[in-house]
Amino acid sequence: MFTKRPRRPEGDPDPDAWGGDPWGDPSDDDGRPGPPRMGVGAQVYVLDSDEDPATPFPYGPTGIVVRAGGSAWQGVSAIGGSARTWWVEFDSPQIDRDGDGPVSQAQVAERWLRLAPLA
Repeated sequence: MFTKRPRRPEGDPDPDAWGGDPWGDPSDDDGRPGPPRMGVGAQVYVLDSDEDPATPFPYGPTGIVVRAGGSAWQGVSAIGGSARTWWVEFDSPQIDRDGDGPVSQAQVAERWLRLAPLA
């Protein structure tokens, strides 16, 4: 997620001559911002049981990603393959699939998270 940017040579008049301007706006060539991405601060919803019967929160709660989960930086061996997880703070307390809760935050696998539609 974090990369070291190359140092800009002093007095370099043309940043495109050495691979583009990494300090510029993170947008496409046409000037529009790139697509939203999963990460801290993203508004998300958890798939509901109609979309995926195995979801940990069957009622499709919404919330905000507050931090990376234990495996967000590298894959963790799990049933069905590797998984990245994120800690989500829900808009309202939630009951999980097993009836435990209510909880205001939970670590949720990325495969069950979707970015909330833009308003």
